[in-house]
Amino acid sequence: MESAIVLDAGANVSLQQTLDYWRRLCGERPMPARKDLNPADIPRLLPNLMLADVGGPAADAQAPQIRFRLVGTEVVRGFGHELTGYRLSEIDYGAQGHQVVELYRQVVDTAKPQFARIEFRQGRDRVIEMQQLLLPLSDDGSEVNMILAVVHCQ
Repeated sequence: MESAIVLDAGANVSLQQTLDYWRRLCGERPMPARKDLNPADIPRLLPNLMLADVGGPAADAQAPQIRFRLVGTEVVRGFGHELTGYRLSEIDYGAQGHQVVELYRQVVDTAKPQFARIEFRQGRDRVIEMQQLLLPLSDDGSEVNMILAVVHCQ
């Protein structure tokens, strides 16, 4: 089952490579499971990957609870600090936080990949230009319980 998402011509090559890998893992399914991922298949992509657990929505929010289980070294470098173990709500995306949360919500609600370019300010002086591709994973083939993200920061 092919995903209809198309990345723009300026997207970082790691995003397209990860999307191609995810599509191969899908086969005829709408999305692969976490157990289908094999880091040995994609060693060059690992520094730009994030793997997040998806929980139910918080009592006071419509967005699902997202906790980052694994964060690649290039993502950590781009953000300037470790993100492993953080919840999505704990990461500083500046004024663009709502846009990032919406991307994750769309992945969970639609079980389809989402892509965005987002520029945000961390603190007073640091501007990050981020390209982010979010790919759904499912243990049961229908409900998204993890998200594979590939992130490129400048």
